Amino acid sequence: MLDGIGVWIGFNLVLVGLLVLDLFVLSRKEHIVGLKEAGWLTLFWTLVAVAVGVWIFIAGGSTQGVEYTTAYVAERALSIDNLFVFLVIFGYFKLPREFQARALLFGIVGALIARAVFIAIGVAVIAAFSWFLIILGLFLIYTAYKLAFAGDQEVDPGKNIAVRLFRRVMPVTEEFEHTNFFTRLPSGARAATPFLLVVIVLGTTDVVFAVDSIPTVFGITEDAFIVWTSNAMAVLGMRPLFFLLEGMVRLFRYLQYGLAIILGFVGAKMIVENSFEDQVHDFEESANLGEQGLIFISLGIILGVLFGSIALSAIFPEKGDDSDDDYGPSDFEPPLDKLAESPPTGESPGN
Repeated sequence: MLDGIGVWIGFNLVLVGLLVLDLFVLSRKEHIVGLKEAGWLTLFWTLVAVAVGVWIFIAGGSTQGVEYTTAYVAERALSIDNLFVFLVIFGYFKLPREFQARALLFGIVGALIARAVFIAIGVAVIAAFSWFLIILGLFLIYTAYKLAFAGDQEVDPGKNIAVRLFRRVMPVTEEFEHTNFFTRLPSGARAATPFLLVVIVLGTTDVVFAVDSIPTVFGITEDAFIVWTSNAMAVLGMRPLFFLLEGMVRLFRYLQYGLAIILGFVGAKMIVENSFEDQVHDFEESANLGEQGLIFISLGIILGVLFGSIALSAIFPEKGDDSDDDYGPSDFEPPLDKLAESPPTGESPGN
């Protein structure tokens, strides 16, 4: 079983190396990421995640390996829904497409920090209060209900608390200066650029995402190392996946319902396993499921729901997909540009 300070240090050093690779090699130049490049990069980061999974299987054993695979698939599925929120953020701030890759990279760093904090808190609380898993399970079921029945939630970056507070203490220019965070006004005063506001919104949004994703993984495993590695690998692949999905938005009409089912399933699983621990153990023995039996079942259900929702979306696309006003894969432009033309606050993002 993989555990101990040496394993943690070794993995995190590799993680830092991968972030350096992404920052100084893969996204060194400011450019528009096309569908082909996004596809290759998505494949690359998926293979990196698979390599980590193979290492965990070999060095940590089958239990940790299956838990990692299940948690990674669940996190990757949840990240798809998160990426659509990024479309809104970029559209609101009118972020040029050649700067989006760098903004997402900073967002990834923020996401890793947020998840590290939440995982540390979650491990400490669960170790002290095992019943807290039941609370997390109920929270996931509630989140699933909101996702399935509360309708589309309108995201308004202009109302982001961090951005509003930041604008009170520092002026913000209206123009981007490449991916610089700060600039100088004609008067000589220091001012922030809209790019910094984009990064702030991405970072604070990642905190909200972590509130949903971390309980989901704890519903699959209580192994802190598996929770961290699966989250880290899923987050690393978010940047190219964003550009890949940007051209295929229509494929995911029923994705939110699939994600709701996954969240509800994991929440119910947490409650049942912690409320009826003896009965679950007896069921595993009577059904000859073995040590990883329920984990394999969970993986199968999550994969089936995920691919089933995508398949349904492809079979039953939204009406009016052929309209000239609709977003299509031919132009690869965000579908929410109209939001940027009329910011919700009634003022330009730079004011």
